[in-house]
Amino acid sequence: MTNSHQFFEDMVLCNISRIDAISAYLKASGLMRDYSDADSDPDFSEIVELDLRSVVPSCSGPKRPHDRVAVADMKVDFHKCLEADVGFKGFAVAPDRLTESVPFVLDGQEYVLRHGSVLIAAITSCTNTSNPR
Repeated sequence: MTNSHQFFEDMVLCNISRIDAISAYLKASGLMRDYSDADSDPDFSEIVELDLRSVVPSCSGPKRPHDRVAVADMKVDFHKCLEADVGFKGFAVAPDRLTESVPFVLDGQEYVLRHGSVLIAAITSCTNTSNPR
């Protein structure tokens, strides 16, 4: 019980000192804002509005985030990529191989892989970052 109490006390004291340091910095730099005082509201040169109903779920890779594909369009996009010439988003899979499948058995259960099957693999760290000791 003492260890968890000490850990909690250390965390609270550490966070309070951080809050004090952040507050001091914000005041010194003129960035401290009093939300109860309308005079401290910032003057923006431009206001940008976004209708969240216009945001669509998308998928993009870390290397080319600007090449995002809406989730609703992924199946069609994927099939176009299979048949497109080799290159960016092109794999040149021959038409007669588009319907190929590969069965395999895992733990006594048979599964089938096809173009577009989703497989998940994880590489995990052996470092335990959840234990503060």
